[in-house]
Amino acid sequence: MDTGVDARLALLISRRSVAPKRLAGPGPSAAEIDAMLAAALRAPDHGRLTPWRVIAFAAAQRPALADLFEAEKRRRDPLMSDDDIARARGHATVPPALLAFVVCPRRTSAVPMREQWLAAGAALGNLLNAAHALGYGAIMLSGDRCHDAALTGALGITGDEVLAGFVSIGRIAKLPPPAESPDPAAVLTSWRGPPEPSSTPENATTPGLPGSS
Repeated sequence: MDTGVDARLALLISRRSVAPKRLAGPGPSAAEIDAMLAAALRAPDHGRLTPWRVIAFAAAQRPALADLFEAEKRRRDPLMSDDDIARARGHATVPPALLAFVVCPRRTSAVPMREQWLAAGAALGNLLNAAHALGYGAIMLSGDRCHDAALTGALGITGDEVLAGFVSIGRIAKLPPPAESPDPAAVLTSWRGPPEPSSTPENATTPGLPGSS
């Protein structure tokens, strides 16, 4: 890549997901969360439907969320170990800041569902990029708990809404291992025009075979 272009995009190119266990406080302030959401709201969005929303979990509510995570884990695995319980609860209590990202498709809109999901994904990408730009590490984790009706109901997610995952944000206390640099050529092709028309018409038949005259 041209070095000038690379320098201007260095911040975006350097972004990567950082696991909650590598994060530490202090987490972002309320003003910084608002700035991340402002960036998310600038993502491409056909029809300006904003087919997504975010749920924030204050520190005082984390123990109650941990109870929900533990209960969901017990429903999936009644024989879970003490370590499993601690791990499930930690998913709610360890991240310095925790958000739930909810996709809210607008069924009454003429905008196709796939485009609304793309818009939600673009918003999520902007949110994570904004966290990175402010000097934080972040990651979104989904998993089986996002499909648990009791958990999603307790979070107020109803109707056609979908809990896409939980976004953890915090200062990077321990750097993740180096990541490979993706090769743009792996996702880029050059269109060479429409295919050449076949020399044999599609409805042509072969002499001697059924359907031939």
